[in-house]
Order: sequence, then C-alpha cells, then structure tokens
Amino acid sequence: MDGGHTLERCYEVTEEVLRTLFNQLYSQRVMLEGMILKPNMVLPGLACPQQATVDEVADATVRCLLQAVPLPYRGSHSCRAAKPLNWPRPV
Repeated sequence: MDGGHTLERCYEVTEEVLRTLFNQLYSQRVMLEGMILKPNMVLPGLACPQQATVDEVADATVRCLLQAVPLPYRGSHSCRAAKPLNWPRPV
C-alpha cells in the first residue's frame, strides 16, 4: 500500500471505515448474513520507516475486525487474496 502511514494509522482508518460501513448497512436494513466482506489487511505504507512483521499485521488486522465488525457477521466468510510467499516486503 502506498504512503508513509504507520500500522497504527491504518488500524484507525480501517476501524472507522468498517464502523461507518456497518452503521450505514444497518440503517439501510441490509441483511448482514447475505453479504461477503473483502476487508483490507492493516498494513503500514511502503514509505513508512517502521515496517511491521507478519505477526504484527495479522494481530492488528484481527483486532481491528473484532472491534469493528458486528457480532452477527463475524462467523461469515471473507474473500482475501493470499500474499506472495516472499511477503513481508524487504525493508
């Protein structure tokens, strides 16, 4: 992901976007059980001097989803492309 943002900033923005998304879906009476969510992973930007480990990215992504995704939806599947085997990116 382009930019110089930190892992923490990506977490904050992702959490806010997910909360806004689910608030709007709720207000429009969308049945969450029928949707597929394709969330982003919580990552620092490529230009950020402090890159995260695979474990830090996984932990931040899971924590963010648990904080922002409503309980009824948590058991559903999400589509996510696999990262290449050489990930994380070299620093």
